Amino acid sequence: MIYKNLEKCFMFLILCGSLNVSAESMSLEQVLQRVVDHYPSIRSAAIQVEKARQENIKVESQLSWILEGNAAYNRETSVFGTATDRYNMGGSVNRNLANGGLLGINANITQDFARDIFVPTIPNPLIKSRFDVNYRHKFEKGAGNPEYAEGLEAAEVGEKLALSDKLDLYDQLASQVIELYLAAATTQARIKNINKTIQRTGRLKKYIEDEFKLGLREEKDVLQVIARLSINHADKKSLRVVMNKQLISLNRLMGKAWQYQLIPDVHINRSQSKIFDKVYQQSQTHSPGLKRIAARIQLADSTIRSSRDKRKDELDLVFYIGNEVNQGDTSTETVNESEIVGGISLEFNRGLDKSGFDAELRQAHYDRGLALQDKKQILEDLQYDISSLLIEIDSSEEALVAFQTSVKAEQKKLDEAVSRYTDGRIETDRIIDFESQLATAELSLDLQTIELIRRYHQLDLIRGGLWKNILLPQFTFDEFKLEVTD
Repeated sequence: MIYKNLEKCFMFLILCGSLNVSAESMSLEQVLQRVVDHYPSIRSAAIQVEKARQENIKVESQLSWILEGNAAYNRETSVFGTATDRYNMGGSVNRNLANGGLLGINANITQDFARDIFVPTIPNPLIKSRFDVNYRHKFEKGAGNPEYAEGLEAAEVGEKLALSDKLDLYDQLASQVIELYLAAATTQARIKNINKTIQRTGRLKKYIEDEFKLGLREEKDVLQVIARLSINHADKKSLRVVMNKQLISLNRLMGKAWQYQLIPDVHINRSQSKIFDKVYQQSQTHSPGLKRIAARIQLADSTIRSSRDKRKDELDLVFYIGNEVNQGDTSTETVNESEIVGGISLEFNRGLDKSGFDAELRQAHYDRGLALQDKKQILEDLQYDISSLLIEIDSSEEALVAFQTSVKAEQKKLDEAVSRYTDGRIETDRIIDFESQLATAELSLDLQTIELIRRYHQLDLIRGGLWKNILLPQFTFDEFKLEVTD
C-alpha cells in the first residue's frame, strides 16, 4: 500500500511539473546533439581511441637510440701469478634500424696496474682505450625488421578497432534515441487526437444540453456524451503519464532536468536518396561492422607475415671497425701505440622443429577466413536491411495517401451525420460512433506518418547520414588529465 501511494505521489508530481514547465520543440538532430554532448559512454569511447593511438608511439620508440654505460674495478692475477688492479669504464649507444639491422657505437677505457713487474718492456700501468662502430645485418629472419613493421600494423589495427567500437556505440545510442523520440511523438499524437475528440464531443455536449433544456432531447443523450467525455479525459491522463515517463528517459540521456518538456518535431524529410546502389555503397562506407572486419583482416595478414618470418633461418652478417690505443710508461720509455681494429663474421642459426610456427601460420589463415565469412554475412544483411527499408518506405508513402483519403471521407461522413442529427433523423450514439471513427482515422494517419519518419531515420542511420550535422566530441590528453586530477 505504501509503495502504491508513493507511486501515485510521483505521478502527481510529474503531472504537476509538466504543467509548470514550458515545452520546447526539438528536432531529432537537436536531441541527438545534446545526448552526444552529455552521455558519459561517448567520452569513454573517445578515450579508448586516444589510448589506442598511443600504441603507435610505443612501437616507434623501438628505433630510438639506447644509451648504456658501465664502470668497474677488479683485482685479478696475471699470467705470472701476481696481483693486478683493473679499472674499467665504458659506454655505448645502440639503435635498431628499420631494415632489421643493428647499429652500435662503443667506447671503452681500461687501466691495468700490476703490483710486481716481471717484464720491464710492458707498461705499468697500461691504459687501453678503444672506439669502434659495429653493425649487424640480417639476410633471412628479421630482414626488414618485421617486428617493428608488424608492430606499426598492429597499432594501426588497434586504433581502427577502437574507432569502429566508438562508431558502433554512436549508432546504438542513436537507435535508442530514435526509438525514445518517436515513442514520445506517438504518445503526443495520441494526446492530440484525444484533444480533438474532446473538442468535438464538447461542442456536441453543449448542443445536446441546450436541446435538452428545450425538451428536444432526452437525458440519456446527455449522459451518453458525458460518459464519452469522461473516458476521453481518463485516456488523456493515462497518456500524459506515459508521455512524461518517455520524456524523463530522453532527459536522462541529454542530461536535462527530469521535468524538462520537449515537443518532438514530426515532419517527413524526403530528401534522402532511395536508389539502392547508392544507399548500399554509403552503408558500406559507414558500417562499423565492416570497419571492424577490415581491421581483423589487416591483423590476420600482419600475423601471417610475422609467422612466415619466424619460420626462416637466421643468417646475419656482423662486422665492426675501430681504433685501439695502448698507453703507458716502461722503465726505459713511454709507449703510445695506436692500431686500427676490425672484424667480420657470418652467423647462422636454424630451428629443427618448426611445427609451432606452422600452427601459428595456419591459425592466422583461419582468422582471415573467419573474418571474410563475417564480412559476407554483414554485406548480405545490409542488402536485405536496405531493400526492406526502401520497400517499406514506398509502401508507407502509398499507405499515407490512403489514410489521408480515409480521413477526408470520415470527416465528410461525420459532417453529413451532424446535419441529419440536427434535423432529428439520427440517434446520439450514431454521432458518437461516427466521431470515434473519424478520430481513429486521424490517429491512424498520424501513426502512419510517424512510422514513415522512423523508416527514414533508420535509413539515414544505416547510411551514416544521421551524423552529418552532429558535432562529435573531440578529446585531448591534457583535458582528460585535468579531469582526473580534479
